[in-house]
Amino acid sequence: MTYLYTGLAGVIALSALLIASTFTLIYSNLSTRVNLRIPVLIIVAWGAFATSINWVTRPHLMSMLLLAIWLIWSDDLRRGKKIPLWRFPVLMLLWSNLHGEFIAGILVLLAYSVGWTMDYLLDRTSTTSDIGKNIWLALILSALASLLNPGGVGPWVGILGFVNNQYLMSRMLEANTPNFQTPEMRILLGLLVISIFLLAIKKEKLSAAQGLLLAGFSAMSLIAVRNIHLYGIVAPFVLAETLSETKKIRLVERLELTLQNVERRITGILWPVTATVILSTFVITNSFAQIFYQFTQPMFPVQAVEWLKKNPQQGKMYNDLNWGGYIAFHLWPEQLTFIDSMADVTGEVTMQYEIILTLTDGWQEIFEQHNIEWTIIESNSPLALTLENDQQWRVVYEDDTAVILHK
Repeated sequence: MTYLYTGLAGVIALSALLIASTFTLIYSNLSTRVNLRIPVLIIVAWGAFATSINWVTRPHLMSMLLLAIWLIWSDDLRRGKKIPLWRFPVLMLLWSNLHGEFIAGILVLLAYSVGWTMDYLLDRTSTTSDIGKNIWLALILSALASLLNPGGVGPWVGILGFVNNQYLMSRMLEANTPNFQTPEMRILLGLLVISIFLLAIKKEKLSAAQGLLLAGFSAMSLIAVRNIHLYGIVAPFVLAETLSETKKIRLVERLELTLQNVERRITGILWPVTATVILSTFVITNSFAQIFYQFTQPMFPVQAVEWLKKNPQQGKMYNDLNWGGYIAFHLWPEQLTFIDSMADVTGEVTMQYEIILTLTDGWQEIFEQHNIEWTIIESNSPLALTLENDQQWRVVYEDDTAVILHK
């Protein structure tokens, strides 16, 4: 919808708004809770920079914002705040129908539930049973709400099966562990190191729930690059409490007083909303942005897809995986893709795609099995050259990026 009315510039503006809203919400909550601004701003900005490797126009940006909201509500429950429990299943109902990372919300409540139970078993005098009941109830209601989607338990089965599929994980770069030798991973490494330092110098220990939350999402970020954007939100949220001692630093104290005076003069949401509207309008309407944010070759088969709009092909297609989303966006439902980056959760189609692409033994049988009658693949690729030399196939379109062959 955003693309139809505003083009890619509007999609970029929406993505930026989701990211900014996520960390603004986290900062606003933490700065109020610990009564600190500069140190909290630094740790939240650090978390934001760590997530920057995942700043792409994909649905997980919405999950980042929902995770921020979820963390604040869950922590309010842990602190004994009176908040309506219906918020959790209602938000989970929305989340589970938007994106598969709704499981992160369940993991947050699980950490708080198990953490409260540990605190209760170790020291019952300092824990409140009503808080524990509310946390556990929120977890149970949210888990049940996550099943209220067209697939029922399907998303759970699909996601758990997906992350445990060794073949798929080995083929996905974002499923690899972070390589801290690369510059872009140094920010994550620094955040992990500073978290250990802050926890070591903190005089009062964190709750078991906070410890489980931080440990769990730290482990997730070390297992796969695709989880770093979740850790970059959770880590600052937990670590903010370790910054209370910085109030004693004289420079920090002076800066805090200055910012407090500024905040007294700038209240409400008028200025942030106004600034957001002005910047978004500028991005969407600016002619340079419209030129800069567009699909271009050779990243996408722009000219080939335009040709297909005028010359639709009959029969089933085999396409380059990296082009699947672009082709589906422009040609669905008249032309159905063989594969795209989001369709396969079992690995079967991806494996068949790879066998064909690499001309491994049996690739012709897979073509026959799926009754493939035409292809859109990279020009001069081994598969393209092989099919071009096959008398059963003919080139119907070709440019420097893509070639379309028909049987």
